[in-house]
Amino acid sequence: MPDPRVTAERLADLLGELCPSRGIALAGAVTLPCPLPHAAAFHGWLAAERHAGLAYLARDPAARVDPTVQRPWARALLVFAQRYAAGWSADDRSPWDGAAPGRPWTDGVARYARGRDYHDLLLDDVKGVIDGLRERLGPFRAHAAVDTGPYLEREYAWLAGLGFFGRNSCLIHERLGSGLFLGVAAVGLAVDGLPAAGASAADPLWGATPRTTAVSAPRAAAPGPASRCGSCRLCQDACPTGALDTPFVLDANRCLSTWTIEWHGRLPTGKEARQGGRLFGCDICQAVCPWNRRAARAGGAVRPEYGVDPAHAEVSLADLLEIDPEEFRRRFRRSPLWRAQPDGLRRNAATVAANGGRSSEAPW
Repeated sequence: MPDPRVTAERLADLLGELCPSRGIALAGAVTLPCPLPHAAAFHGWLAAERHAGLAYLARDPAARVDPTVQRPWARALLVFAQRYAAGWSADDRSPWDGAAPGRPWTDGVARYARGRDYHDLLLDDVKGVIDGLRERLGPFRAHAAVDTGPYLEREYAWLAGLGFFGRNSCLIHERLGSGLFLGVAAVGLAVDGLPAAGASAADPLWGATPRTTAVSAPRAAAPGPASRCGSCRLCQDACPTGALDTPFVLDANRCLSTWTIEWHGRLPTGKEARQGGRLFGCDICQAVCPWNRRAARAGGAVRPEYGVDPAHAEVSLADLLEIDPEEFRRRFRRSPLWRAQPDGLRRNAATVAANGGRSSEAPW
């Protein structure tokens, strides 16, 4: 049985019906196959080894820029965004300059990683929306993914109208900021009325636009602006390691998130002080962003599972200094902190303790 067809207007209405109950803030679609305007920049980034040797990013680059390489039946890519932070306020408690006694160790964890693992939660929500579409449109082929496509999710999100590219390399939505998780689904649905392949939509099919109901106007066909940062360079100036030396490009070799999450063994020699009180990840370039300050003033709902896991209060920084593999697995198996592994978390905790002016043996 062939996959069904649907108009963009009908799909927008259905997404408006299905996404709110799943905590999905934005949803859009892109026709496949679709030439990516920034594909050459991605290949150049890999060639310059700015991916810090993270092999999974260089694996099968052709499939990353064209989902039909692995799924030739796909006619469209649905893109979803779910909030994990309602902006960053001016008094954000992220410990930029070093750890401080009395603060919970979770203050040193990037916002996205303080609660449940988004891979599990968002994937379940995306699949729930797909199931709802099948109930209303009939059977169609689909493959949902959260970080495992492989896809260039940010590029497709821009094309689908979910935001613009920031100088800090994040996808930024004018009202919601950059505290967004992205999920995608390659689908056999043919969606009539989407922008021409390679052109970005003015707005998402559904979500936080000036309209409060599902979008019913035709999609914009002309490419939209790649960025709305203007002359602002607060993120570049605030980065303590120079990872944003080139606007809109992240050098993962110099990124604190890479150091504290992806790397095994020692941190770059002589650079430990720059980690400050950051135990896992880094939000500096997002915390200083005016778009995130604006999002914080506007407020809005965030799925509660992405807040600080109450169970984290049961352990201290001193406990993390000595955590063993069994305890690590019990506590963090369903948390983004799992990515660091026990050795990495112990190393990070020791650096945070040292940067706080306390020896690794001191209780904290």
